[in-house]
Amino acid sequence: MKQRLKSERGITLVALVVTIVVLLILAGITIMYTMGENSIFKKAQDAKNKTAEAVKNEQEYMNSIDNMVNGYINGTGNGGGSTPTGPVVDNSSTGEHTETTVEYTWEQIDKIAQAIANSSDVTSETTEVTANIDGTNLKLGVGDIATVQYSGTSVRVRVLGFKHDDLVDQTVYGGTHEKASISFEFLDFMTGDTYKSMNSTNTNENGWAATQMRKDLNGYTTSDATQSGAIGGLGANLSNKSYIKQVKKKYIGTYNNASSVTTCNDYLWLLAASEVVNNGYNGSGTYGYAITSEGPQYKYYQGVTDAWNSSSAGRQKRPSASGSTVGWWLRSPGYNFSSSFCGVDSSGYTIGNSYASGTGGVVPGFSI
Repeated sequence: MKQRLKSERGITLVALVVTIVVLLILAGITIMYTMGENSIFKKAQDAKNKTAEAVKNEQEYMNSIDNMVNGYINGTGNGGGSTPTGPVVDNSSTGEHTETTVEYTWEQIDKIAQAIANSSDVTSETTEVTANIDGTNLKLGVGDIATVQYSGTSVRVRVLGFKHDDLVDQTVYGGTHEKASISFEFLDFMTGDTYKSMNSTNTNENGWAATQMRKDLNGYTTSDATQSGAIGGLGANLSNKSYIKQVKKKYIGTYNNASSVTTCNDYLWLLAASEVVNNGYNGSGTYGYAITSEGPQYKYYQGVTDAWNSSSAGRQKRPSASGSTVGWWLRSPGYNFSSSFCGVDSSGYTIGNSYASGTGGVVPGFSI
């Protein structure tokens, strides 16, 4: 009887050991399928990651389609069914900008202009942009000063604003665009201390378009308002001439007729009174001594708050950076003189009775 009891106990112990071994094997299998490299949890995580990646890719695709549509709506499409490639604006602002001197090449400035053209965020109210050019962020703002060579002499130019002037040829910057990206003006006289006349005689007949000054600056041989072709004349001596865009400029055709405003095409142009000051001799409807507007005030001059008939350091110009201030020409005819054009005197005061055959500083504007 005792022998049988021992035998049954032995069998029970063996069964227990076998059971434990089987359970351990099952536990191992369970752990392997739940926690291992090919586990259920791992496969579930992989499925989750692939789903998230698919959602991200789909969103990026939808964004690219949205950008393409917006590009064509905003005039930045390149006609090939995709958004333009190249320089891009990383940031832009309409807030305060600290004016500085930049040492960019004109090739770099031209690339900044391309980035601005392809950005719907940049408008005529923008004061500062940061563009990614060949992997480097370059900042440019209203009032910033750059340097250009004129006949081998370094001359300072100033940023007047962004997307202000209307282009003549709109197929530029790798797409179709209505506005030139960056407008500049000469801060120093382009021709140094060589002063020039608006006309050989004292007349403002047919306004800016008919002036000898316009012909000399652009290399035009006639007073045709719709001139075309490459920049010539005095402009041919500029080191950045290949980057300058031809734009449409308004002008008063008859000095005392506010309804005589029309448009001409220019590479280089003198600023109008209304592009510099926002008021004039007869209230808000006139500008300086011009009878009407020839275009809105540039963003830079919006920040020059001195009255049009007061001295202003913001309106002073010089033959060179180290020279004394001297008066400079505007393209507007004086409202009550058939013989004169407007200008800004050495103190920054807007004037309107400078005889056309007299001489003054040449500080044209241009667009890149």
